[in-house]
Amino acid sequence: MPVSAAPSVRPAVPSSVPLRVTVGEPTGVEVDPDLWGIFLEDLNDALDGGLNAELVRNGDFEFSHADRPGWGPLTGWRSSGDGAVEVHVEDPVHPNNSTYVRLVGPVELTNDGYDAIAAREGDRWRLDLFAWRVSGPGEASAVIAADDGQVLAETTLATEPGGWRRVVADLAATRDGAGQLTIRVPDGLTLEIDVVSLRPLDDDGRVLTFRPDLLSALRDLAPSFVRFPGGCLAHGLGLANMYHWKETVGPRHVRRQTFNTWGYHQSRQIGYLEYFELCETLGATPMPIVAAGVCCQNLRGRARAIPMEEMADYVQDVLDLIEFANGGQDTTWGARRAELGHPEPFGLRYLGVGNEDEITDEFRARYRLVADAVAREHPEVVVIGTAGPQPFGRDFEDGWVYARAEGVAVVDEHAYRTPRWFHQNLDRYDTYPRDGGQVYVGEYAARTSTVRSALAEAAFMVALERNGDVVRLASYAPLLARVGHTQWVPDLLYFDATHVLRTASYHVQQAFSRQRGTAVHAVELAGAGVEGVPVAPWGGGVVRMSAPGAVVGLADVAIDGAAAGATLPSEAGDEPVTLGTVGASAVVELTATRRGGSEGLVLTIGSEDSRDQIDVRLGGWQNKTTSLNVQWDGISNDVDGPTAWPGLRTGEPVRVRLETDGPRVRVWVDGELRHDHVLDERPERRVVAGALSRVRSEVDDAGAAAERPEYVVRLVNASDDARAVRVDLPVGSGAVVAGEVELLAGAGPEDGRPFEVSPVAPVRSSLSGRGGFDIELPPWSFAVAVVAER
Repeated sequence: MPVSAAPSVRPAVPSSVPLRVTVGEPTGVEVDPDLWGIFLEDLNDALDGGLNAELVRNGDFEFSHADRPGWGPLTGWRSSGDGAVEVHVEDPVHPNNSTYVRLVGPVELTNDGYDAIAAREGDRWRLDLFAWRVSGPGEASAVIAADDGQVLAETTLATEPGGWRRVVADLAATRDGAGQLTIRVPDGLTLEIDVVSLRPLDDDGRVLTFRPDLLSALRDLAPSFVRFPGGCLAHGLGLANMYHWKETVGPRHVRRQTFNTWGYHQSRQIGYLEYFELCETLGATPMPIVAAGVCCQNLRGRARAIPMEEMADYVQDVLDLIEFANGGQDTTWGARRAELGHPEPFGLRYLGVGNEDEITDEFRARYRLVADAVAREHPEVVVIGTAGPQPFGRDFEDGWVYARAEGVAVVDEHAYRTPRWFHQNLDRYDTYPRDGGQVYVGEYAARTSTVRSALAEAAFMVALERNGDVVRLASYAPLLARVGHTQWVPDLLYFDATHVLRTASYHVQQAFSRQRGTAVHAVELAGAGVEGVPVAPWGGGVVRMSAPGAVVGLADVAIDGAAAGATLPSEAGDEPVTLGTVGASAVVELTATRRGGSEGLVLTIGSEDSRDQIDVRLGGWQNKTTSLNVQWDGISNDVDGPTAWPGLRTGEPVRVRLETDGPRVRVWVDGELRHDHVLDERPERRVVAGALSRVRSEVDDAGAAAERPEYVVRLVNASDDARAVRVDLPVGSGAVVAGEVELLAGAGPEDGRPFEVSPVAPVRSSLSGRGGFDIELPPWSFAVAVVAER
């Protein structure tokens, strides 16, 4: 007999928990108008293949093995026909662009681009390249053609003999479709080409520098500043890879290209001039980051320093950068800027020196040379120092000691942490000295693209505003990521060839940046759960070991003193091997010998489902560090380390001891104590409110100008309970207030994934009340209300 469908049951709406938010008088703290900015680094194909509107990949034929094993001058290109494609270097367009190709017809050379070129009838592009007509009759042509051969757009290439000549031609789409650019050389013609570019034209026929939809998404963030070019990109992997701004300005064919720190190629088509123009377009001040005279420490052999005898030239380069941005046309580099098409200065006000550096004597000496020179020659520029890659640890502590001793005005802190960490650290800046350096939270994110992470960031940002007398600047990172081309997640904006995918974190950043206040107000919360969500004490669990990227032999395994080897596999690889089960206090010992591969091992204790656990990583980051990680809610954090270590050596055994004593975790390797850490069991504060005010000018009924405060109230509800919120404002109890609220709600804490559009989007509505207002705050939601007395 047929089975009847069960009647649909609507989930019960949880009853609202009362929450009272009392906004008091101003605390005397004011928020810096530059607080919210963005950080643009060429990571995750953010520039080439991203914000850069260029559609040709490897148009300079400069890709090489240094970028990535297996890459070369013809990476991104494919050919067909009976002719030949030859790579040449003997007579280049410019020494900085040393490789080109010779096409011996009949041949077609097709560029795969970053994805297919989307064409709609009427679309136009500018093809720009250098060509040398070597011999033979006929003319080359260029087409945008679909995979089935259907031509979407085409043009001829008028070439001449006698050396390199620039060839410019426009193409217009005659039909809709998607295709690739192909250069066609007929039989008998031999043609050399280089610096091949295809860029879209706007409605006025201007060549686009930036991809319009990504540019629009950045503009919608309303940033006050733009940090560039790094991050690790600024100081590079080795001195030869350090980012030198002068190599990135001028005509494209003279710019020096290099391998990208993140494992691909940097064309530097978006160089310093384009960066400054981007800032101007966004209405933001530039914040260049320059190396402090040392390269990135994440290099085998650690950081290397510019020799002291070369530092004077390097310091002058930094001063020249400021002159290029701010100098008048009567200065050397101001004149160069004008020559490149921008007579007016860009108004640079911040300069970062260093990024996540180890605080060594070499760093200190070189940082001082750069900072002192900038202070002497450009006192209008605020120099930003650095305090290591994490919000704790030796470099963080040493960085702050050095910064305070040197009187550094602003110090760059980074925090890629779990949502739990952010909720536990809302009071982080409450106790910072008010008479020391201010803070720039230059890179931060709550590890995932979920709603949980976005709301944890919102709670933390409320705390940053509350401490506006200490926290001067902040920027989420990374900013951009091309789907399928990422080295790091989470990211604020994902994109492919035709779509821009805004994340929940993007909507949070936008809400803070677009609705700002000046004066910080005292806020009191009353209601169930506002004191915090208790964190369960450490309870032990299943012991496992794995060796991603390696094969590691196991021997002499003991758990709490009892030998466990008889029932265990003899080796571990990518898949975890279970060693046993322990309680809150335990001792795990084993001997590990790598038998193959190039990486290290991971030893864990935690829940059966692995959502909550501690991880000991021996041989992390290219098998040269050890670290202690903690994973909560399936999201991992490094809580101690990474610290330098020689790494696992194939065939050489190491003895590992992991000891837990409740929340205290210690790790020994060959008898050396590598980690000693106490797990953070403080409660998470998930219901958070902040309030600011700003002066609003208006004209009364009599036509007289008047000023009154407008309040910006932020409410975070990172809990499973709906909240019936009453917000009392510092106005008379009978005063009528009205305004608008923007609410981000409608999804669960685990909704949202990298490479997907946000599961929630802001919804605006009006509100009003007497003496304040009432609002229903759904579970896992964020609201920003802007109201004023009427």
